[in-house]
Amino acid sequence: MSAPRLRERLAGRMRRLARPANRTVLLEMVRANIKASDYHSLLGGLWSLVGTAIMLASFYLVFRRHFGQGVPGYPLFLLTGIILVNFFMTATSYLLKVLSYNRDIALNSTIPRENLVLATISINAWKFGIELAICTAISLAYGFFGWRSALLLLPVLLSFLALVLGVGLALGLAFCFARDVEHVWAIFSRLFLFVTPVFYTLESVSPRLRTLIAWGNPLTPYLQAFRALFMDGGAVPAPLVARCLLLGPALLALSYLVFLRWEGEALDRT
Repeated sequence: MSAPRLRERLAGRMRRLARPANRTVLLEMVRANIKASDYHSLLGGLWSLVGTAIMLASFYLVFRRHFGQGVPGYPLFLLTGIILVNFFMTATSYLLKVLSYNRDIALNSTIPRENLVLATISINAWKFGIELAICTAISLAYGFFGWRSALLLLPVLLSFLALVLGVGLALGLAFCFARDVEHVWAIFSRLFLFVTPVFYTLESVSPRLRTLIAWGNPLTPYLQAFRALFMDGGAVPAPLVARCLLLGPALLALSYLVFLRWEGEALDRT
């Protein structure tokens, strides 16, 4: 597809997505997905947090003596890392299958294909929002949360969601061409629990490994930013804020352009 045709398609999609009627359809799709999930009821929502609580307790008991010494509010330190990495892993695994599993809807309905992606991630985003609210409450209890945290939380969160959407969209396209992508990602994504400083600080690893984790892992700057928001009163260094706000949208924009170019071939192949 030539660049002018791609720009024309992009402009047409933006106009279509911005229509009030489409926003109404998207909202109904999100509501339907949430109602069909466990998070629709209070009891179901509480059950969904059990896994996070068990992982938090396990990590705390295993790592607090080795990595938790000198870290104020180590339970909050752990919880922030756990929920961020879990959301990334779970959301991308859902998005990986969204085009393939909704092929008939994508081909035979007038619903924008982007709605399928956004409605799919809404389930995981709902739980992630609840977990962030819990982190905020714990941060307030510790006395960490400040006015700067409240100002920066939403921009950092939206940028992180853009990162997850970008990765998930790219995986969804790749899965249409090669089903082995699911198995490869299932193995690879588990490594993020260890190559992201979830239970350890960057200062506790060697300088070479610290550089690799800080600059080679896209989750690291977001985890650093969220921890600064919840544990340092929102004192996030300006370069870190800029990196977070640029990385997610840039990756989403790139993935979306690739999606516009290859969506037809992907749906034909799936």
